[in-house]
Amino acid sequence: MASAAADRPKAAERIQTAAKGLFYRQGIRATGVEEVCRAAEATKMSLYRAYPSKDALVAAVLCEDAAAYDAWFEAATAHAPTPGAKLRAAVEAFATKLESPEYHGCPLLLAQAEFPDPAHPTHRLVAEHKTRMREALAGLAREAGAARPELLGDALAILIDGAWSTVPYMGGARAAEVLRRTAATIFRDALP
Repeated sequence: MASAAADRPKAAERIQTAAKGLFYRQGIRATGVEEVCRAAEATKMSLYRAYPSKDALVAAVLCEDAAAYDAWFEAATAHAPTPGAKLRAAVEAFATKLESPEYHGCPLLLAQAEFPDPAHPTHRLVAEHKTRMREALAGLAREAGAARPELLGDALAILIDGAWSTVPYMGGARAAEVLRRTAATIFRDALP
């Protein structure tokens, strides 16, 4: 039988999990490494052994967020039979997320807002992920026969990211409703 200590996640895992939650709830800049260590029940030495800097920890968290998004997007669209249906399924999955009370916005966009300098590694990491997202949407639009697939991909990216940004003042339910209705209008005009 394994001991309780052996079953406990390693310090690096606890640190990254704690940082992810704290960064999402209160922001990256507002969260110090001491607070992360307290929440993770780890020492600063453990943190810096696993992550040479706070920026490295931020990058690890954001890479995890991006990978989770990619897996979520794949799962959300996997059962749709056509590329057009996949686009509609993606919009519905985003809308459903917006309605969930634990979501306060896209963690990647929240991070990028804290680091507006395009040369900053955090800003670049988010920009690369968002570019992949736009390209995936444009690729589905192309496969669905859209006359202007890049424009449709960009329109959906703006609509989805815009919906996230309205949650604080519009509420998730209203943001989801507007996302669904606006996407339906866009699809009517853009898809054959």
